[in-house]
Amino acid sequence: MGSPLELIKFNAQTGKFEVGATALATLRKVKGPIAVVAVCGRARQGKSFILNQLLQSSSGFQVGATHRPCTKGLWMWSTPQRINVPDGSSHHLVLLDTEGVDAYDQTAQYSTQIFSLAVLLSSLFVYNQMGGIDESALDRLGMVTEMTKHVRVRAAGASGGGDQGLGEHSPAFLWLLRDFYLKLEEEGGRKITPKEYLETALRLVPGTSAAVQSKNAIRTSISQLFPVRDCFTLVRPMVDEAALSQMDTLPRENLRPEFRQGVKDLMALIFQRAVPKRFGLQLMTGPVLAGLVEAYVSAINQGAVPTIATAWQGVAESECRRACDAAEAAYVANWKGGGEVSAEESELEARHQQSLEAARAAFGEIAVGDECIRKAHEARWMTAVASRYKDFRGCRLAEAAAAVNELLYKGANEVAKAVRGGADLLALQQIIASFVTSYEKAAAGPTKFQKLAAFLVETWPAAASQVLDRHAAAAEAAQKALQGEMAELRGKLSAENQRAEQAERHRRDMTNTAKSLHEQLNVAQQDAMRMRAALEQKSGAAAALQQELAGAQRDITQMQADMKQKSDAAAILQQQLAESKREIVQMREVLDQKSGAAATLQQQLTGTQEELVRLRTALKQESDASASFQQQLAEAQQDAARLRANLDQKTAKVAALEAQMSEVLVVSERKQASAVELADARVRAAQSEFQSKLSEMTVVLTAERARAESLAADLEGLAARCTSAEGRLAAQEAEASEWRSKYMREASLKLELQGQRDQARDSLQLVTVERDSVARERDAARAEAEQLRADLLAETHAKEALQAQMDGYMAEAQAARTQPVAAALYGGDNDENSNPSGEANRGRVIVDAGSIAKMSIQEIKDTLTQAGYQEEVWTLANRRPAAKKADWIAMLQSRSQASS
Repeated sequence: MGSPLELIKFNAQTGKFEVGATALATLRKVKGPIAVVAVCGRARQGKSFILNQLLQSSSGFQVGATHRPCTKGLWMWSTPQRINVPDGSSHHLVLLDTEGVDAYDQTAQYSTQIFSLAVLLSSLFVYNQMGGIDESALDRLGMVTEMTKHVRVRAAGASGGGDQGLGEHSPAFLWLLRDFYLKLEEEGGRKITPKEYLETALRLVPGTSAAVQSKNAIRTSISQLFPVRDCFTLVRPMVDEAALSQMDTLPRENLRPEFRQGVKDLMALIFQRAVPKRFGLQLMTGPVLAGLVEAYVSAINQGAVPTIATAWQGVAESECRRACDAAEAAYVANWKGGGEVSAEESELEARHQQSLEAARAAFGEIAVGDECIRKAHEARWMTAVASRYKDFRGCRLAEAAAAVNELLYKGANEVAKAVRGGADLLALQQIIASFVTSYEKAAAGPTKFQKLAAFLVETWPAAASQVLDRHAAAAEAAQKALQGEMAELRGKLSAENQRAEQAERHRRDMTNTAKSLHEQLNVAQQDAMRMRAALEQKSGAAAALQQELAGAQRDITQMQADMKQKSDAAAILQQQLAESKREIVQMREVLDQKSGAAATLQQQLTGTQEELVRLRTALKQESDASASFQQQLAEAQQDAARLRANLDQKTAKVAALEAQMSEVLVVSERKQASAVELADARVRAAQSEFQSKLSEMTVVLTAERARAESLAADLEGLAARCTSAEGRLAAQEAEASEWRSKYMREASLKLELQGQRDQARDSLQLVTVERDSVARERDAARAEAEQLRADLLAETHAKEALQAQMDGYMAEAQAARTQPVAAALYGGDNDENSNPSGEANRGRVIVDAGSIAKMSIQEIKDTLTQAGYQEEVWTLANRRPAAKKADWIAMLQSRSQASS
């Protein structure tokens, strides 16, 4: 099912045509070729009935039974019908119902505009009329003459401009004659077809008068505008006038059979003639039709001359730009939707080609227009996706390179760990072989083998050299250890011999020591006698020290009393000093008060000065007394410090004397009690030690002799081990020589791989330069985007100013509505075609064609905005990708040509 949608309506308040958004959205959903059948004619003559017959419905377009028209503007059916052609192709059919022309509430200009829109948009134009073709019927088509005056195929000045070739782009014309009752016969009785009847009516009338020329002008205009034309007749559907007004609701059996058959034949003819509209090789699709509707309505609203080529080209450019955006979006979506891609060049190129195919399909589905326009926009999106591919490829290669570096880093750590762990060359070879196998599976990218070669050249010789150096160092260390062990054994043997000699010498020394101890015993007895005498002397000295200690304690008590008196005196002095300070503060306050009083009371100046002198004298005396008190306090503090120091010295001296006396008493008693016992114990201990050490040295000497014999045997074994170690060392040196030769070969291979690495680095530098260039281009694009945003903001401000200016113009136009206006939409002189004052000048751009190329983008925007093209300027400024200067120049040129 479906419903009628208002495609174009006229706003009586603004005096402008408006386009229905819902209808445009419906058209844009139809992607394939589209044919448009428009039915036009006078009001209340059954145009909607014919369209309902095409829909095979009686409740489609509104049909009324009164004298007031049912249809206003242009309406379309919401569900375009799919038509299958016998050749296998198919297209969609859009039905347009137009407002009746020449209605009592219309102007001639409005009727011409409705008629022109129906002709420009349709591929089959059905003109519905009651009765036969006579002079009055031809006169009613006089709007065709007006249309040919104000519709152009191309802009003025272009090749094929004006109305030349207008018929090539006009729809097929079908003149439908309703309630036709005449016989189609010539004077001789020969029957003619409706088409021959139409051609006969369009023959030129002989004569040269003004009336004849006017009639012939209408016939010529119809013939030229509709080179492909036909005629069809329908009889009256029924005789009953009352039932005729309710024809849509009556059963079809109530209609005359001749009428039912005629409607059936008419439907077949319309479906046969309704083919998709073309402009050159370009087929009209749903989006193209929507764009043409907007372009033609905009041109009529702006008072410009509708130009078919310009409208089609503008729509083609718009659709191609949309197709470019869709192609780029499809490329990105296909690339990202395909999952993770390997960094190999073949895989990247395959993904690129797959995404290109998706982009081409998206572009081809939307793009329309001539081949040159399509190729130009195809080049644009190809450049865009090439940049995208470069970014995707660079990002993927960078990720792969980072992954390769990470793998090589891990491999280097594994090799270094193995070398530190003491692995030999065979184990090291196995580790590197295992790493290479896993690296080939995990790594990707064009540089993975170059980096692997560089890694092996840098890692393997160094690791092998470390292993060889470790083996050589181990052999040398083993040799040195054996030599050291032999030297140690020889030293131990020599040491044991020396120890034996020392034991012998010690035995002799112990004998001499025993003799010496006997002599020392005698000396100790003599010392004991002397110590008794010294003890008696110490006892006398202790009594004297006790007397001196008692005197020192008396001195300390006296010093403490003196110190207390000094402390009391110092406290009194501090109190006096505090009181003096308070008196000084009080005196200063009095002085401040007196000084203030002297400033305000000039009559007491003399008395105040004397009092000030006295206060100063007293202050000086108090200051001197305070200084004296401070000096006395300082002296008292010094005396107190000296007394404390003397007290500390006396106390320390007394403590030392007491300690010394106690020690002397203890020592004297201990020595007096055990001097003899100590001497006897030392003699007995010396004898016992001599006997034990003599036995011990005898045992040690015997053990050392046995150990010397064992060490001699060990020395012979070590000599044999040294000989074996020297043999192994020679074998290790031979193996080291072999590995050195292998290292030299690896070093030469390393030099060769280093050359390859340098070439790879050069390639990487070139890639870096390209990446920097791309970054600069990206920065420039961002700067251009920022400039465009700034321009857009300035345009917004300009638009607001223009809106205010437009409001002023509207107020002036409202005031001028009472005056006659001669400006018509197409510049006609008919009073019925008048517009509000100022509307005729809207959209006119007067610019010298030679100076357009020298204008900046902002100057072009200002010129177009002042001319009333705010919406188009807004659309182009917000287009993605951003419009270039050539696009702005093309818009200005097209608007300038349209205004000329």
